[in-house]
Amino acid sequence: MPNINLRDKRNRDALVRADGIAQTSIVRYVDKDSAQPTLRHVLRATAEHTYEKLLADAGGDDAALAAALVASDKDVDIERAGMFLTDTSRVYVNAKGEIVFQIQQTEIVRDAFGVEKERRPRRRLDPNVESEIPITWTGRLIKKAEAIRRFVFSGKLQIVHVNGLTYDFLFGMAKELADADSLMLIGAGKGGKDPLIFRRGSTPYRGFLEGRIDGEKYILLLHLSKLELKRPVEAPAAVVADTVQVATSVSVPSSAQPPVTAPPMAPSPTEPLHVESPAAPAADEKKKPTVAEVFAATEAVSTADAPIKSDIAEGVATAKAKKTRKVAAKVADANASLPTDTSAPADAPNPAAKPRAKKPKSQPEAKA
Repeated sequence: MPNINLRDKRNRDALVRADGIAQTSIVRYVDKDSAQPTLRHVLRATAEHTYEKLLADAGGDDAALAAALVASDKDVDIERAGMFLTDTSRVYVNAKGEIVFQIQQTEIVRDAFGVEKERRPRRRLDPNVESEIPITWTGRLIKKAEAIRRFVFSGKLQIVHVNGLTYDFLFGMAKELADADSLMLIGAGKGGKDPLIFRRGSTPYRGFLEGRIDGEKYILLLHLSKLELKRPVEAPAAVVADTVQVATSVSVPSSAQPPVTAPPMAPSPTEPLHVESPAAPAADEKKKPTVAEVFAATEAVSTADAPIKSDIAEGVATAKAKKTRKVAAKVADANASLPTDTSAPADAPNPAAKPRAKKPKSQPEAKA
């Protein structure tokens, strides 16, 4: 298995190894001599003895082909049928059964309902688990009980140390995850947003780290997933129409017809994981209605909503009366604070009159 350049939450990175987990089978099959059987690839037929080739030689007539097989056993190659195959390689052939050497692979992208969305040349992505940018902790912890119900895990690898320093490095990771009882989402690239690719052209996966400890022993598992479970969404009208048409074509009593449901939505393997946050309340929801808005709402109520309209009018009238009482109380308090004797002496100065400026007296001139 490949090496992995792994980084923890403290931005320390180390090159460790990922090993496959071999499960020991408790059941062993033996033959009559108690010998362990082995798997072998056996040649069933060659390209010259396939059904399509024999039918073409018979002119496309099944009756003629059956007569030819009875007469000469043309479907069996006595010399090569049943041979054990070793060191085989995959080749591509065309419709005529001829080997082709220059091919162009095309990816067909379909949605959850099987409808084709896009055709594109196959992209062979390069591996990124041993690159210069380490595999990073995203900081997103997912409880184990939640991860089991949200993701489909198609494989797992064990992260092992290669020396004493990497032992301490991985043991710290395993202990932290074991204490949190959670899985840590990891990813490639800057920020850990890219999926994990172990070989060129292989399937991209999302990685989830799980840690277990027992004294000074630890297990650090890397769970791989390419499918997230989501709630079923409403199927397009065309898909629902086709499903209903197929369902109605079968003679089923109307009382026993099952409801038509859409299959669950499956995300793309390379699609980054995303958590939707609740929408923030609009600004209008936080703002309290003004008096003018309340009056407008009162006038907009139809006559059919007379009870609602009367309640709103009663509330507005109560608010007006309360405000009027407050204003009257303030006026009464102000009047009470004024002096009761409004008579003033005759020589009392008028505060509204402006004071007159006195002319300066002329000074006698000094004689020499």
